[in-house]
Amino acid sequence: MRMKDRVALITGGGTGIGAATARLFAEEGAAVCVTGRRKAPLDEVVAAIKAAGGRVVAVSGDVAKTEDCRRMAKETTAAFGRIDVLVNNAGTSTLTRADEISDELWDETIGTNLSGAFRLIRAVLPGMIAQGSGSIVNVSSVLGQTGMKGAAAYGASKAGLDQLTRVLAVEYADRGIRVNSVAPGWVHTPMNRSVRDHTTLYDRLKKRHPMGRFGTPDEIARAILHLASDEAAWTTGAVLSADGGWTAT
Repeated sequence: MRMKDRVALITGGGTGIGAATARLFAEEGAAVCVTGRRKAPLDEVVAAIKAAGGRVVAVSGDVAKTEDCRRMAKETTAAFGRIDVLVNNAGTSTLTRADEISDELWDETIGTNLSGAFRLIRAVLPGMIAQGSGSIVNVSSVLGQTGMKGAAAYGASKAGLDQLTRVLAVEYADRGIRVNSVAPGWVHTPMNRSVRDHTTLYDRLKKRHPMGRFGTPDEIARAILHLASDEAAWTTGAVLSADGGWTAT
């Protein structure tokens, strides 16, 4: 079991990639804390993991709020004694032309996708430094590496997250802490439901991936597991593309 005796904090853990990652980590032996703004989806993930014999707690909160991030870290540590892995998966996305982006939309996107990840990292770092080990995996995007119309705010937030990954990997390598990113292509998640409902756009995006389809949350969860586990013990500062070939074209 690749995550035996590890404790993982997973943001955006109620649906999509976060929920799939929580279930997979629990199957691999981890104790898991899932967080998110909505309680009902978190409760469903908790019930599923407990039914399978796993250890799990849920903490409701918003990564855009510093106090919520501190509370997530504190309650995870209170429940399981430590935090070995942080998966920054919470995110928001709206495709909007740059000239139509309001200050509020820009601030929400950057505040959740980039600043929210930083706040959680800052909250868990003291514990990881004290124990001399830790693995942080940020969920980025191919749109942080390639351009797409309407993705000014989202793409900027994810490009910033990749650069934050590199800087923190260098800063904390000598403390035993690894920091990496997974950059998915388009994935079948609730956040992307509106895209799938737009038949023309959906078909165009599928064809943009050389593999001809969207990914699944389970496929991204397995990439996250690899980077979080000892399989990637000598990997830090990396951005792993899990994108059906999007960035290869």
